[in-house]
Amino acid sequence: MRVNKGKYTLDRIEEDQYVFLKHPKEENQLLIPENDITGEISEGDIVLICRSESGYEIEVLIEETEITREKVDNIIEKLKNKK
Repeated sequence: MRVNKGKYTLDRIEEDQYVFLKHPKEENQLLIPENDITGEISEGDIVLICRSESGYEIEVLIEETEITREKVDNIIEKLKNKK
């Protein structure tokens, strides 16, 4: 059984598909139908996706997601203060 594993960021949900971007460069995307996703995933979450012949297993990387969100919030705050 062949298993593919990778780290992705959930960019958006559109037209009943979850759009994941390869982390960290976000150059490649992975589309997963909404009905293949179980559990709670929010836009901006960094996840580890394991794909096998039986489907997808998705693990939210909570600590990494929080660190990235803090970095983004800090950048936004700095930009606001420059005005």
